[in-house]
Amino acid sequence: MSSEKAFKTGSTAPDPPAPGVLRLISMRFCPYAHRTILALTAKGIEYETINVCTVNKPEWFFAINPLAKVPTLQHDGKVVYESQVCNEYLDRVFPGRKLSPEEPLEKARIGMLQAIWDAKIMPNYMKTKRTEGKERQDAFRAFKEGLAFLEKSLTDSGKLFFGGDQPGFLDYSVWPFVERFETTLHGDLKLPQAEFPKVLAWKAAMFERPEVKACMFDTATYTSVSADYDPDFGLGA
Repeated sequence: MSSEKAFKTGSTAPDPPAPGVLRLISMRFCPYAHRTILALTAKGIEYETINVCTVNKPEWFFAINPLAKVPTLQHDGKVVYESQVCNEYLDRVFPGRKLSPEEPLEKARIGMLQAIWDAKIMPNYMKTKRTEGKERQDAFRAFKEGLAFLEKSLTDSGKLFFGGDQPGFLDYSVWPFVERFETTLHGDLKLPQAEFPKVLAWKAAMFERPEVKACMFDTATYTSVSADYDPDFGLGA
């Protein structure tokens, strides 16, 4: 079974997935779940989706994942959660093109760029959403300083994607947030082409990827959901 509308507090638990069926417990607008949806789509893995409300969480979800966080995978009696862990599991267990490099130094490079993203880029992006005036501009400046490491990585590699000729683990890890950057990074916060030609070329190329197009929402939708949380936004009564 699959559900678009979100299960909420007080809902009856869905039946467990059938043998051999991979289930993703998700929330339609969660960027962390989006990471795993991208990996599933890129690898061509068949799966079913159960959506949950991440504010009024269904009680039965805690029995599956003690954190009750999305994404969560259920697969032949096993449970896997946390987006990066889910994507690593999918890449190791299922066929299809490999998303994570095997070569140790390249794997380390991807991990270090992820660490920069987590420590320097995302926190400062979030500050640009919460602040105004000089504080906001200072946050944007720090955000760009972090993003410069990604610019250099693409320049040094000579490749369009962080994964090489095709998107890989890091591309799918950061993309859900970049897709949502459109809600904030415009006007005086627009990224300068002269400073970030490689990152902006990567961004344009990612927007053209079929796996990205298959699970994206437009900026207006992200803006509406950010302003007024509704896991069933756009689904009607």
